[in-house]
Amino acid sequence: MTEKDLNNWMTAISGADINIEDSQKAYGQWASTYNKDSEKYRFNNYLKIAEILQGLYPEDKRGNTTILDIGAGTGLVAKELRKHGFQHIDALEPSEAMLDEARKNNLYENYFVEFITESPSSIPANSYDVLTGGGIYANEAHVPCGAIHEMIRLVKSGGYVVIAASHDLVRASGNYKELETLMGKLETEGKWQKVVRETWLAESVENKTVERIAWCYKVL
Repeated sequence: MTEKDLNNWMTAISGADINIEDSQKAYGQWASTYNKDSEKYRFNNYLKIAEILQGLYPEDKRGNTTILDIGAGTGLVAKELRKHGFQHIDALEPSEAMLDEARKNNLYENYFVEFITESPSSIPANSYDVLTGGGIYANEAHVPCGAIHEMIRLVKSGGYVVIAASHDLVRASGNYKELETLMGKLETEGKWQKVVRETWLAESVENKTVERIAWCYKVL
């Protein structure tokens, strides 16, 4: 895939005029080469998620930690977490084609073919110790801001929500202008507490750099 092809895919999944249905269709069409393209173009938010979780859970606790990976895609987050001893990982992802790629490698224990929003999903409250999301915030047609309420509902008190994304894409999106404002509001309301907010520059294609961002909140 060339950089031009990458730009075409990014427009197809998150262009300003793309709706959720068209975005998910494009993800489905991309599924078979997504892992290879992710490696080539360094879509590696999953590395930061794994780094944060390693700092939160000692090795002897990781095997019993339950995790829900939202926007799971082909399983890049789960694949990395399994390298570090995390075993009980479920996937929530609206694209069946993307999940089929994850199934080939037995990366998740349970698969929920759903799109997370502010409304309750099919999963009971307080089901997980950790919720992860790698790249769930991009431009348009991705996870809505209000889905944070559902993320908090799904995590046990004392558990964590860990999200990593392209800061450049988040800042360019009209959908996410109020994202961090909402995060702060929910902290003020005692719903969760910030543990990590980190930005960094990462190498991208053709020696370019992109700014990435990660958040970790402890659910109260």
